[in-house]
Amino acid sequence: MESLMPIYLMSERTRSVTIPGQALALSITGSVADAVLNIHAAADQPVVRSSSHRSVLPIVMGPLVVSVQPARGDFFGPDTVVQLGIGPDTADAVDPVQVVFEPVDVSGDSDVELATLTPAGTRIEIAVSALADRSLNPLGTAARAAARKVVGRRSEPSSHAVVIAVDASASMRSAFSDGSVSAAADIVVGVADAVGITDVSAMLVAEKPVAVPTEPARTLADSLRSAEPRWSAGVRWSTIDGIGARAVVCTDFPTQTLRQRFPVIAISTDPRLETDCAVLRPPRLVSTPPLRCSASRRCWNGSRSHSFGA
Repeated sequence: MESLMPIYLMSERTRSVTIPGQALALSITGSVADAVLNIHAAADQPVVRSSSHRSVLPIVMGPLVVSVQPARGDFFGPDTVVQLGIGPDTADAVDPVQVVFEPVDVSGDSDVELATLTPAGTRIEIAVSALADRSLNPLGTAARAAARKVVGRRSEPSSHAVVIAVDASASMRSAFSDGSVSAAADIVVGVADAVGITDVSAMLVAEKPVAVPTEPARTLADSLRSAEPRWSAGVRWSTIDGIGARAVVCTDFPTQTLRQRFPVIAISTDPRLETDCAVLRPPRLVSTPPLRCSASRRCWNGSRSHSFGA
């Protein structure tokens, strides 16, 4: 009789499974050269560590947490992706159960909880803690990683919404044409994703705010890149009060009053603004020296680079 091997793929859709109680081997694969697998459990929980990437649990005595942390330094470097796998610690098991987790990008994180194991009678409940990130472009990904160095990783989605309120005065023409505005959108989307917010939209603000339509197949940055603002002589920021979402202002003229009222991304070369708002410097040619980005990361947008200082 042909043996069957149950395989469970842990994801946002399947967050927990129960398997028969048995000795388990836990391992991480992927870009794990600078990663260490950790088991956090009570003092009486036996753990056999065969390497920094593999541990065996002869028995699960009580609740425990499986995590991964950097082998060197405080944070994982860029493009660090790890995948957890759990299975029986025996080669001759009948119908061995395999629990496979989606690869998780831990770039910018410190100690990331991947899963929990809890005994449930004669069985073991396994639950996923860190879900795979949604795909973002390189600039958004870098912003998300930088934000996680400050806020950590949030596993639960947030119901909050964010609106990027973009200055549509005539002085912003170059910021639209050189890609600075679309880069600001990528950064806001990445930072919002780090705290579990996926509802991010944009509006152009002049005499009154005008929503920027976004088609399903396009990113918010794409929509802003192709936007055609009706340029004005000034902006009435009071019109975005009470819009029902957290507003992040993008402007080349961030007055002190504006910086006190809203989070601001200033498109500017003035370093003095970095004391109380984020600064996105206009792009330079790639041949210039590397530009500084949030958390010392370089952020690329097409053939030009933007610096995002916070």
